Amino acid sequence: MTGLRSEQRLRCSAEEREGCAVIRPEGVLGHSTYGVLRDFMLKCAVEQPRALVVDLSAVKIATNSVLNVFTTVWLRISDWPALPVLVATGSAYADLFRRAPVRRHVGVFGEVGEALANVDRPQPRRRAHRTLPHDLASPRAARRFVARTCAEWELPDRLTQDAVHVASELVQNTVEHTGSEARLRLELRRGRLTVAVGDDDPAPAVLVDPASDACNAGRGVHIVVQLAKTWGCVVDAAGGRKTVWAVLGSR
Repeated sequence: MTGLRSEQRLRCSAEEREGCAVIRPEGVLGHSTYGVLRDFMLKCAVEQPRALVVDLSAVKIATNSVLNVFTTVWLRISDWPALPVLVATGSAYADLFRRAPVRRHVGVFGEVGEALANVDRPQPRRRAHRTLPHDLASPRAARRFVARTCAEWELPDRLTQDAVHVASELVQNTVEHTGSEARLRLELRRGRLTVAVGDDDPAPAVLVDPASDACNAGRGVHIVVQLAKTWGCVVDAAGGRKTVWAVLGSR
């Protein structure tokens, strides 16, 4: 019983270093605490640092299978915000990670300083953001903001139109289904445009394929699913907020 109680204890903290989020879990990483580290890493990723660097110097790994947490996070953020994940194993877990399949997706280094030194130079990206009030006029303001930003970035008309539609619908959903302001962000990288809207309601957004329920699915759901190459929702239950994002590209 003592072992079970100790495994349930895992605390995570983060600090910014060289533009990266350095995450430090303390305690036991086991099956019962797997989700604690996963959710904390996803929460940090939403802030779009250069990379996630996990410092394992203060953690005890209870079983090898929990190393999948790093692959899981990498898969969840590979489309957006598309960050590298690096692990600083220290001497205690160097051999374990050297043999682990997780190395295919995650950079493995001995110390945090070494990991930071090996973060790839960030791909050129452009960002813009605007906070919109909980107001019926906000979807229209979102459309204007996105259209103006896309024009400044000299994006193709089709991509601009898609971004305007998606941003409008995501902001509309925030206005209709929450009491929160809408935090609209645009990011352009490698020819792909990400539209993300954050709000202060932790209830996850569920976007369904319009073909699955054409009668009941909302118009906004149809538009996002049809126009986006991929989409997702990152929930920060502890912070009481979420971010819904959609990645757009040439069609």
